Amino acid sequence: MAVRRGERDLGAALAAKLELPPDAIHGWKILKRSLDARHRRPPHYDYTLQVELSPDIALPAGFQPFEAVEYRPVAPTLGHPNPPIVVGMGPAGLFAALRLTEYGLKPIVIERGQPVETRVRDVARYWKTGQVDTESNVQFGEGGAGAFSDGKLTSRSRDFRKRWVLEQLVAAGAGGRILIDAKPHIGTDRLRATAKALRAVLEQRGAELRYGERVERLLIENDRLAGVETSKGAVYGSPVFLGIGHSARETLKTLSDQGVQVEAKGFAIGVRAEVEQHALNLFQYGEWSEILPAAEFVLREKGPQGRGVYSFCMCPGGTVVPAASEPGHLVINGMSGHARSGKYANAALVVEVRPGDFDNDPFAGFELQRQLERRAEELAGVRSVPAQRVESFSDNAIESLGGNASNSLGGSACPWNLVECDLGRILPDFVTSALKEAMPAMISKLAPLARGTLLAVETRTSSPARISRGPDMQSVTMEGLYPVGEGAGYAGGIVSSAIDGVRAVDQFCSTIGGTLKEIMCG
Repeated sequence: MAVRRGERDLGAALAAKLELPPDAIHGWKILKRSLDARHRRPPHYDYTLQVELSPDIALPAGFQPFEAVEYRPVAPTLGHPNPPIVVGMGPAGLFAALRLTEYGLKPIVIERGQPVETRVRDVARYWKTGQVDTESNVQFGEGGAGAFSDGKLTSRSRDFRKRWVLEQLVAAGAGGRILIDAKPHIGTDRLRATAKALRAVLEQRGAELRYGERVERLLIENDRLAGVETSKGAVYGSPVFLGIGHSARETLKTLSDQGVQVEAKGFAIGVRAEVEQHALNLFQYGEWSEILPAAEFVLREKGPQGRGVYSFCMCPGGTVVPAASEPGHLVINGMSGHARSGKYANAALVVEVRPGDFDNDPFAGFELQRQLERRAEELAGVRSVPAQRVESFSDNAIESLGGNASNSLGGSACPWNLVECDLGRILPDFVTSALKEAMPAMISKLAPLARGTLLAVETRTSSPARISRGPDMQSVTMEGLYPVGEGAGYAGGIVSSAIDGVRAVDQFCSTIGGTLKEIMCG
């Protein structure tokens, strides 16, 4: 159902849609809401509603009774003497731990980084000084990499666990709108508070939380997984739910050396484009730009050899932030608060990288990431970011800028200085050529992009490697190891990673007599 004048008019619009008098409708509830602001038509919100009618009113033609099912964990009937271990407190690990506590189990949760409030101070120090803490940074710590992002919760998953994940976030203070918005988001500011609230739930339910403790290898005794060896000693327990994130490169290599099968997977690298939010709003919304939320965009093209060239992690009203996890490296990401009120919008523009580009070597992709990140740091210098105007990049007008500061760059919300460079000196040739070939088509669809600025380098879109797992969600070569989330190569984003962690817990608990009880609701 389409509505143009706001939710205060939903009742009247609903009665008109059903061709019923207003008093025949006893109540209604919003199930889904999406903004349709396509060009050449007035913007409006589309609603999916659950409606309660008077008992004497026949169901209108074309409508169906509303039925919904919830699934609630029931404690295992078989004993499990060992505490489960969860590695990582990003979305996959955090929600795996929450699900374990719903089954009545008390996991040991190990996070190499720091609690989110300490982590925020560490990251602020990095942005101020350029000195990165390798254990507490934009990539590592409570909340995962998403704690310094837009907090987007969009997911195509139809898994019934998606609703449960969102409900946990709402209970932790994320706001009820995420249950109904077609493109829900929290914002980095609210996400950090939400992570603290979820931590409190885990502690109240008896989970043991360990921060500043890096998992270095698996403990294998009598040919069985017995726990993990950390930077502070042995931790015994089983199974192990491994949610290490997409940047735990050394950990993944150690696991491979221990016999955990790792395979190459596709990922993407490129740049981040920054454009003025006001210009984007005008372009997307026209005369309605002052009354609608900060505009977004999605771009997708094909480059040479059919490589995908696309926008990723779009942050309206946000900031481009340095996001390295190693000294001497520079990688950038996008971040925005709940209000999305910044002057600039930003999004990654990336090019598909295929496993065949590296003869299917699962660790060659990590080395490429590192190579590009070192090159970006060397070219721009400390506390600086390489950048180039879109018009210069697409026209190839800059042949070899030497890294001198320039006033020709546009404004930016990035906390570091922008240094004008030929970004082709950082990116691989196939990425540069694909971006340049796709840029005219992208500009034709999004005119403000032509006046934008490109910043480098964007390398952490996802992990270049995947831990091979079977239908039971365990590693195919290490029984008792459940690789989950982005770092395991099976998810991409906050909600899909959280669902992946929850699925693994449900799978494990089914082996010890745990069940999911169906409850009719709605």
